Parts: sequence; structure tokens; C-alpha cells
Amino acid sequence: MRRMIRVFALAVLALGATALSAQAQKKTMGLLAGVDFATINGSDISDGTGTRTGFQGGLFFGIPLGSGGWAVEPEALYSMQGATYDNSAFKGTYAVDYIKIPILFKWSKNPGGKGIYAMAGPTIGFNVSCNDSGDDKLSSTSYDGSCENEDNVKAKTTWSGDLGLGFSNGRFGIEGRYSFDWGDAFEVANGVGAGTSLDAKNSVWSILVRFSK
Repeated sequence: MRRMIRVFALAVLALGATALSAQAQKKTMGLLAGVDFATINGSDISDGTGTRTGFQGGLFFGIPLGSGGWAVEPEALYSMQGATYDNSAFKGTYAVDYIKIPILFKWSKNPGGKGIYAMAGPTIGFNVSCNDSGDDKLSSTSYDGSCENEDNVKAKTTWSGDLGLGFSNGRFGIEGRYSFDWGDAFEVANGVGAGTSLDAKNSVWSILVRFSK
């Protein structure tokens, strides 16, 4: 919890500095909120991996780049990710949550920001929790604990790419996004091979609504 508060505080401070610059230039700022559909792909993930549905939301700042409809948009988001799984032995959920800092380049069809827009850019994700819960089909028992205790797995800080497409009427907008990790998102936590990366990457679709101040 302390780590989560520290990471979020640093994100807010960084975006706060951006906000002061944005306000000085009469730029936009606002809120994002919506739902995401996440899974984990890779050869080191249990067979039968499915989708975990969760919340995604936070703050954004828009800074125009010239007058041609281009802007840069730094954000601070809380993203509930992970995956579900159902195989011959286990059925459960990996709940892996992050504070994510996307830096997106945004293009709007109309320089005023209304209408269709597209965005793309890099994102850093700081893991704040990783939990594995479910049922052991063979022993008819349940389990619920951290990924380290249940699976000897630790979630890493991630770098990912984000792509999005949306529509705005000025103050309100709706958009769809896809986020994909560039590298492995997990590693062995303890014992032999500790720190060794696992072939496992986050993949997230999201639908977000935005409100611009």
C-alpha cells in the first residue's frame, strides 16, 4: 500500500507540473473513466487463459503541438488488469493492477478538437498489486493470496504501446484503446532462478469516456 501511494503521488506531481504549464497556455485537462478487458499472453501462462474485466480511469492533460490538430497527452491512470484461467486442475483469476503513465500523441480531424481523433504512444506501468485466487479442482479447495505466495511470480514494471481511436464533441468524448506490453511483465520471485523473466505479457482492450474542463 505504501508503494502504491508513493507511485501515485509521484504521478500526480509530474502531471501537476504539466497542468501548470497547460493552464498557462490555456490547454485542456480532464478525467478519463471506463472499463478494460485484459488478458495475459505467453508460453509461461496456464492454458485456458481468459479475460478479466476491470476499471480503468484517471487524469489527462492535452498540450497542442502547433495548429494542425496535433497534441501530446500525458495521463495518469489506474488500470485493473490480469486474466482469468480455467484448465484441468485450476479455475481462477490473476488480478494484476497498475498505475500507468501514458504519453500519447493525438491527432484530431478538426484543429478545435471536435470530431474523430486518433492517438498512439508509449506507456510505463507500475505494478501496485498482484493476486491469484480460485479453486483447486483436484482437491476441491480454494486459494487466495499474492502471486508471490501462490505462484512464486512477481509482476514487473512494464513498458507498453497504446493505440486509440475516438470521437469528441468538445467537452465529452468516447474512445477505444488497445495496450500491449513490449517486454515480459513477470519474473520468478524467489529461490532458484529468482529474477528470471517469464514469457508473459499483458494485453488490454479498453473503452473510455472523457470529460474535458
